[in-house]
Amino acid sequence: MVRASDLKAGMILSLEKNLCRIFHVEYHMGGGKMGGLVHVKLKDLRSGLFVERKFKPEERVQVADLDRKVMEYLYKDADGYYMMDPESYDQIRLDKHHLEAFDPFLQPNMKLTVEFLGEDPIHVVFPEWVELEVTSTPPSLGSLQDEVTKAATLSNGLQIQVPQFIKAGDLLKVNVATKKYMERLKK
Repeated sequence: MVRASDLKAGMILSLEKNLCRIFHVEYHMGGGKMGGLVHVKLKDLRSGLFVERKFKPEERVQVADLDRKVMEYLYKDADGYYMMDPESYDQIRLDKHHLEAFDPFLQPNMKLTVEFLGEDPIHVVFPEWVELEVTSTPPSLGSLQDEVTKAATLSNGLQIQVPQFIKAGDLLKVNVATKKYMERLKK
């Protein structure tokens, strides 16, 4: 149990038998007889829905104690996604909602952190960015080098907009959340 005034983004709370990850915390100071409030934006880990809650700063909330394990992605089928513990070789199946948002970026043998509550997988922690190779892109327009972007197809089939200087074979850093080009990496 922690005080609501001590909540931080990233924490997992146990609220009304639901597990919720904190995405944003905002503190509002009260004035006069009006006490302060802690506004929290949460994501329910089972349903994926966002909710907002208000707590009094002195109110106590239950923080979930999760175990984290780095696991290796194997494959997916109609039932879900399969991961393996690289130390014990134990395999688990994750429901589709755990990895659907990250699906375009999944590659065999990719390592991802899985959070467990007891034996149950609750959440998969995605990296902020991935490295992908450009498989095809049109030649650059020399006169518009810095001002115009062009389409590029990446090794996972994703099409994104990239600067004119990018060419086939380049390794790019791509933001997972926005699916946008971040920078060209050295090979």
